[in-house]
Amino acid sequence: MVKTLTEKRPFGQTGFEVSIIGFGTAELGAFTPDQSEGEKILNEVLDHGVNLIDTADCYSNAEEIIGKTIAYRRKDYILVTKGGHNVSQSGGGEDWTGQALQFGIERSLRRMKTDYVDVLFLHSCSAKYLQRDDLIDSLVNCRKKGLTQFIGYSGDAEDAQAALEMNVFDCLETSVNICDQQAIDLYLPLADQEGLGIIAKRPLANSSWKDPASMDPFYIEYAKPYRQRLQQMNFTPESLDFDGSWVELAIRFSAWTPGVDCAIVGGRNLDHILEDIELAAKGPLPRNVEQAIRETWKRHDDGSWKGQP
Repeated sequence: MVKTLTEKRPFGQTGFEVSIIGFGTAELGAFTPDQSEGEKILNEVLDHGVNLIDTADCYSNAEEIIGKTIAYRRKDYILVTKGGHNVSQSGGGEDWTGQALQFGIERSLRRMKTDYVDVLFLHSCSAKYLQRDDLIDSLVNCRKKGLTQFIGYSGDAEDAQAALEMNVFDCLETSVNICDQQAIDLYLPLADQEGLGIIAKRPLANSSWKDPASMDPFYIEYAKPYRQRLQQMNFTPESLDFDGSWVELAIRFSAWTPGVDCAIVGGRNLDHILEDIELAAKGPLPRNVEQAIRETWKRHDDGSWKGQP
């Protein structure tokens, strides 16, 4: 029987208690034409203790699936979405403007059949666009008007650092995994110290240990940067004296990195999703294994292995 998540963590200073694993809907939106499949997955993850659902305006029909299948359970989960772009073709104006953000969140709320989201993130917005006063003013106004309870930034590397320096965001979503560790040293400590709610994305490192021939063609190029990094670091669970799978190594590393409140997993294979939940619930990696992964990263990253957007 699959373990149900019972442990919750404070989500920064939001007042929320969040499960160590959240569910990300990017793949669900892109590859799930059958609503009943999405309904089963979303309800199952909620039933197994996941209480954060992560989506975005640009995740194909993910927001519609949420609205059609679990809107009636709105009190059971923390709902976060991302926006700021992907609206120009729908009459929402130029991307990364206040108009675009306002258009996007109103559309997202209609799709998800809710009056508000718990966190509205700017979605991979570059530092250049973060300087637009109308964009930030619109984001803050969304919070003031009750369209969102909190505001956040989703992104990586220098862009995430620039966002944190603005001191306006309540939450941060950024890549943290065995193949993407710069955030752990560069800005996670600051974000944690400032009381931001922190979500780790890509905890499974795009399954970069898999043979590309066994992967969906869509993901082969997508996973390439991580695959190259892993090849250079040249470790395996066995070489680390870890008695577990790649999936277990990856998910426990990410979900239990200091400062991380919640790590989001996704997919369409319910058995795999429930396995991720069960493995994360086993707790932190053995200290020697976690240290070996960190030390190996530091030996190989020359500063160019930036966070993947």
